[in-house]
Amino acid sequence: MTNSINMLLKPYIKKVNTNLVELIESKKPEKLYKYIGYQLGLYDASFEKVADVKGGKRLRASIPLIVTKHIGDGEFAMKASMALELFHNFTLIIDDIQDNDETRRGRPTLWKTIDTPQALNAALIAESLSFECAREACAHLPTKQAQKWYESFQMMTYKVFEGQHMDILFEKEEQVFSAQYIQMIMAKTACLIGQAFSCGFALQAKEDLRKFATNLKQIGEAAGMAFQIQDDILGLWGDPKKTGKPVGSDLRCHKKTLPVVHALESGSRSARQLILEAYQKDLTEKQTDSILNCLEVAGSKDFAFNQVREYTNKALTILDSTPIDSKLKEKLTEIIEALGHRES
Repeated sequence: MTNSINMLLKPYIKKVNTNLVELIESKKPEKLYKYIGYQLGLYDASFEKVADVKGGKRLRASIPLIVTKHIGDGEFAMKASMALELFHNFTLIIDDIQDNDETRRGRPTLWKTIDTPQALNAALIAESLSFECAREACAHLPTKQAQKWYESFQMMTYKVFEGQHMDILFEKEEQVFSAQYIQMIMAKTACLIGQAFSCGFALQAKEDLRKFATNLKQIGEAAGMAFQIQDDILGLWGDPKKTGKPVGSDLRCHKKTLPVVHALESGSRSARQLILEAYQKDLTEKQTDSILNCLEVAGSKDFAFNQVREYTNKALTILDSTPIDSKLKEKLTEIIEALGHRES
């Protein structure tokens, strides 16, 4: 994230963290809920509260608060923000277990800290808490409108794990097409960010504000696509000083991110053979450099950059044509541009 977006999100992050701690501390058994606090970066490995929270960017949680600050009624927004953040971290716990990842955000992953059975318990509790917060977020609406939004939240959960299902399948498939990959990240990543952009409007009591929710969802989904593809680029060519990961880290994990998928689909036969053979073994630094060069020669790096620009421009175009508060437009424009240009 850029410094400007960090400054924009900072006051909202603090509010979200405070409310998450209050929720966790209201539940028993204490230890089980503190496992979730550890995942959120609110507690350390001894399950004591930390002063310097390093639990992620809280991007998805901050956006509804930013939206409602500019359009009025926002008493429900914190609950929606917490629902999104808890659901996102539920998915991360599961993702880390499925991928056998041992670190996240510079700390041991939850399953590595408390073992897989208890991490699964914590994940299910986090999911339940997210739905509890979602119910409370729409409680002020008439029954029909509340049900409509709650069902959209439920549909989002289906989409995320449909995407995760596809992602795992792709790891074992020799040929994955760019269109399939785009479909996967739309489900796994973009739909959650789309929900974050839209819920501040979708949960409004006034129909003249709720009617903009569809546009905001489309804006968020496009921005989410740019966010994920930029993440793919950083996983290969990102500055280690900023990402905390070595150049080509996704290659060493044999991940089929968009540049790799594009090269397998559109590159030369020799490029395809080089990548497929390399993905059958542990990569040396020299082999990693060779594949990165191969991706550039195949035009896969440029293709990914172009996709980021296209999705960013799509989000900005829809936003520009949506007649909402001008100051809110400025804030959302800043967020959208930052998602597509981030360096970490």
